Amino acid sequence: MEVSQIVCMGILIIISVIDLKYRKIPAGILAAVSGGAFIYQCLCRREDVILIAGGIGIGVFFLYISRVTRESIGYGDSLGILSLGIYLGMWKLLEILAGAFFLLALCGIVVLIRKKMSRKSALPFYPFLALSYMICLIVERGL
Repeated sequence: MEVSQIVCMGILIIISVIDLKYRKIPAGILAAVSGGAFIYQCLCRREDVILIAGGIGIGVFFLYISRVTRESIGYGDSLGILSLGIYLGMWKLLEILAGAFFLLALCGIVVLIRKKMSRKSALPFYPFLALSYMICLIVERGL
């Protein structure tokens, strides 16, 4: 596992804890993470510029969805997706998002069946992003 992957996982875990506890992520943290991802790509250029642009485009699309739906998907979640798009590029981001939405759907079904929440309740998204990223790293390594 690379140092950058460990740092990314650590950041996702920290933000997940904040999301679980406060249900809101401070804008300063999100700005720092996005800036860090951008600097990382400028210095290391791990992904093709077109794939990074695609990842940014997906993040911008989620910001648009946040605005149109009046934050059904919060701006903090969308900014996190934008940061991951800068760091991972388009295809890896889509892989992580597919896993996160799948895990979120499973959790939502379980919570609804157990009648712990209503249909209108919201679940924090960052823990699912972190878990999806962790699963992708494990699968990538063949463990």
